[in-house]
Amino acid sequence: MDFNLSAEDRELVDLIDRVGAEKFAPKAFERRNEDGHPADNMRLLGELGVLGVCLPVEVGGAGRDALSGILAIEHIARWCPRTAISATMAIAGPGMFIARWGTAEQKAKYLPAIRSGEANMAIALTEPQAGSALTDLATRAEIRDGVCVLNGHKTFCSHAGWDRHILVFCRFAPGTGGIGAVIVERGTPGFTLSQPHYHMSGSPWWELFFDNAEVALDNVLFAGDGFRKLMSSYSLERCAAGASSIGIAQAAFELARQHSVERKQFGRPICDFQFVQDKLANMYLALEQARLLLYKAVKGGHGSVGRLESSAAKVAATEAAVFVCDQAMQIFGGSGMSQEMPLEWMYRMVRTATVAGGTSDIHRGMIASELVGRRFEHRPLAPG
Repeated sequence: MDFNLSAEDRELVDLIDRVGAEKFAPKAFERRNEDGHPADNMRLLGELGVLGVCLPVEVGGAGRDALSGILAIEHIARWCPRTAISATMAIAGPGMFIARWGTAEQKAKYLPAIRSGEANMAIALTEPQAGSALTDLATRAEIRDGVCVLNGHKTFCSHAGWDRHILVFCRFAPGTGGIGAVIVERGTPGFTLSQPHYHMSGSPWWELFFDNAEVALDNVLFAGDGFRKLMSSYSLERCAAGASSIGIAQAAFELARQHSVERKQFGRPICDFQFVQDKLANMYLALEQARLLLYKAVKGGHGSVGRLESSAAKVAATEAAVFVCDQAMQIFGGSGMSQEMPLEWMYRMVRTATVAGGTSDIHRGMIASELVGRRFEHRPLAPG
């Protein structure tokens, strides 16, 4: 197996690192409590062609494989975690669904703005009673009098207060085969947003309420078979969550490594002490092991990544990132816990990634299911 990046991928990450160090990093820490979208950074990434790296050539993208997208997200996250959240939505989010499943008109309407960084699109999956059990979603869609009418309640929707359009997964009919997806524009009558709520990372999320909200039929992405399509495309987004976490953790590792050389106690650099050496070595091992699983999962993929590989990559990458950020704070001591330093924010950012996009527990169950070739039933068995 060739572990070297292609010339094109090396050029891509070098470009992002140069731009990230110069343009993103100086304001990255200031953005930690911003409610707004990092529009300036996203437009720049769009101008550089980064946001369309995985989109097909026929819709204006670069047509590169999933590894290129994962590398881009990882290296953006290293310089600005907030920008990486938005870039993940552009590179591995609803745009990929539209590119794969949308009509020619939908592709022409939505993808150019996503590719350029001028606009993004949120995605609404979770409901109050449908989290890990996503097939329990109850938001209903009905085709009535030539329009699609939505009723229901979504929650934990990041970006909903920033983006003009939201890809809403909803139920057109009973069963998993009845799940579909509709593109809803903010301001649609009958559609309202809550005030923003906040994760421990400081990132906002919103609730969505639909009360006979009427959406044009042209905005229906698919009216059935949506769960299968979601699962076949969502593996890339799981890997993207891992990539973002690894990028943040790499930045934390670099801060800790530099600090261990510069910080002196007892008249010597703290890297002279074996317990600090052990931490640095274990942090490096965790990052490199997670990267190998992550890159292996997406190597050669074009929008579709295996369930086993993507679940393994997400668990390994997000949990390695939590470990690395925790150890970086420990190396910094008291200053690592201070909100005047970025490390505790980095920790909060990566900790949320072990829950979002499927908890580590759920993914371990999916891994076991794939390994033994059995589907484990979580629901109570019917009597008799």
